[in-house]
Amino acid sequence: MPTPRNFSCIICMKTHLKETNRRAIFNSGLRNYVESILKRHVYEHDAICLKCRTRIQREIQANKLVNNVTVAEKNKSNEKKQPSSGGVLSPKTIQLPICSTTKSHRMCIVCKKQNSNRHKLIVVPNEAKTQTFIDKGIFISTNSRCCSDHLVGKYFKQEALKALKHTSPSTFFNRTDVNNLLDRTRSMLKDVGKLNFDVQIAMSDDDFVNLTGLTKQQFDVVATHVTDLRNSEVRSIRTCLAILLVKLRTGLSNTILGTLFSLKSYNIRRAVHSARESLIKNFVPSFLGFNHMSHSVFAQSHTTPTAKTLFTGNNEDTAVLILDGTYIYIQKSSYHKFQKKTYSMHKNRPLVKPMIIVGSDGYILSVLGPYYANGHNNDASITKHLFKTNAEDIKKWIKDDDVLVVDRGFRDAQAFLESLNLKVEMPCFIKKGQKQHTTEEANSSRLITKVRWVVESANGRIKQWRFLDKVVSNHFVPYIGDFVRIVSAFINCFRAPLINDFCNEEIGQTMLDKAQLGNQVQKYVEDNNLIRKKAIYSEVNGTENVLDFPKLTLQQIRDITMGVYQLKQAPRYTESHLSDDNYMLQTCRDRPNLLRVKLTSRHSSSRVYSLWIEFSGDEVTGWYCTCKVGARVVGCCAHIASTMWYLGYSRWELETPSTCKYADSILNAKDVPLETDSDSDSDGFIEE
Repeated sequence: MPTPRNFSCIICMKTHLKETNRRAIFNSGLRNYVESILKRHVYEHDAICLKCRTRIQREIQANKLVNNVTVAEKNKSNEKKQPSSGGVLSPKTIQLPICSTTKSHRMCIVCKKQNSNRHKLIVVPNEAKTQTFIDKGIFISTNSRCCSDHLVGKYFKQEALKALKHTSPSTFFNRTDVNNLLDRTRSMLKDVGKLNFDVQIAMSDDDFVNLTGLTKQQFDVVATHVTDLRNSEVRSIRTCLAILLVKLRTGLSNTILGTLFSLKSYNIRRAVHSARESLIKNFVPSFLGFNHMSHSVFAQSHTTPTAKTLFTGNNEDTAVLILDGTYIYIQKSSYHKFQKKTYSMHKNRPLVKPMIIVGSDGYILSVLGPYYANGHNNDASITKHLFKTNAEDIKKWIKDDDVLVVDRGFRDAQAFLESLNLKVEMPCFIKKGQKQHTTEEANSSRLITKVRWVVESANGRIKQWRFLDKVVSNHFVPYIGDFVRIVSAFINCFRAPLINDFCNEEIGQTMLDKAQLGNQVQKYVEDNNLIRKKAIYSEVNGTENVLDFPKLTLQQIRDITMGVYQLKQAPRYTESHLSDDNYMLQTCRDRPNLLRVKLTSRHSSSRVYSLWIEFSGDEVTGWYCTCKVGARVVGCCAHIASTMWYLGYSRWELETPSTCKYADSILNAKDVPLETDSDSDSDGFIEE
């Protein structure tokens, strides 16, 4: 890490421009003296100027001379005084069954390396000694040495702590050793109960992940980037960074964070903004934005083979970008103009909209905005604004024939994007008067959704940091964009890709081949008017009578659905119909291998879909459903997947779909017992 040219002396607090005046604080005696002056720990990046170092060394020498004279006078007068840590030590006569390490000054107590000119050993800090005693029950004697690589600050790394072994089952102590050990242990245990990110042993790796979303090692990596943060009297650099990460991950208020970190609310507020500014300046540009990665690297590293096959013709130089706006909810403002601009008629609440741009593997290329939420700031308008204002120099980055995968909200920007020589892939609209997509339209839309779903999952990843999932206070509105970019940079740096099918190059070509086929089952159903006919069907009483339906594995069903979404919906569809006892199965008399099923929509109880599944031998050969996308042959809808899962897998595996365990805890006003009116006539009339 490069050392900054100018520095601030922690003693005189002056800023020095000459690097030759900078002096690091390595000497243990000098470090202890400076800590006694500042009343705080001295960290590795702290420095003092040459003038202050010279003055302190003179003071240390003067104090040593005075102490030597005092000790000599005490020895001459034979006065019996209580020994202290800096005076005459009592003999080691107290033997305790506490394990201890080697006492050699020439050997590292961890890795046993010898001290040499090339490999200098350092004295084990008192904090590391206390850490070892609390964590492993091993006592480290005074002036024991170790390699500097085993330490993080003044504490042992977890790897070094695991490798540290005792050499003796018992230890001889004197009164000074016992007093010092108790004092250090008491001092460290004082911090138990509050969050302490400066001490590695204070929290486990799971604690780090739960509070910050990062592991210990990932937190250390981020801490090395915030080079412009400085320690203050109330918090360290690591604590400042941790305050921001805990706030983003948990969404807790400044008051609660102040209780957890033993700080005032205004200290929390200052730490959040200091850490935010440092991360935006030093960390985010390395992992987010159009300038952090070239077009060629992005096209080769973050474009999956499926996306290349479906949209680029396997062109290695063409990038596939997926655009979508996400919502960050905010408080209702008292300023009327701002309130109108941030009110969304779609969500019926105030919000702002960052625009997320990701690759086909879920890698977040850039986050732009946020934008207002009124009618002038829909997805299409935002996209036009990005290109017309050349945000992040996007026009220079993007190339001709690059593919933009979008949803139907970008329809008004399609012509504009195509005028820039870009290829736009967007799902089809149902034409006026139609109730269902044609087979060609449904197949085309499925090719797009096969790639586009990653942007929705990327938005879900961002919302795992609960600050962005809750209603954000209005005083944080100017910094929402920074917070989203910081979280996105963390995801890019430390999370695995959402999808990794770089080894599966066949599924894209299989989908293209199926997209050219027609739906033969649909044609047969419509030609024979099987949708309206009733007498041609015979009802199946119980699924045990459908024994000739092929037995399927989950992988076979997934090959049919060409995705996992429909397969995940299947058990819930089955459970809802079995519990209501309305799973209606029918077979066609003229075509015994054609099965008809009626399923109720999960969104509306009044909407019922009819579906047909054709099977032959050990495989399913065709399907058709009356829902909006039921005519496609590139995959199938959730209704068809549910039926195939139940008849071809669940009933063979004796796997019963789980029921909702908490539904009975909620009352239903519809369930009212019927009462007989005593004044009614004898005709048995019952009034509800």
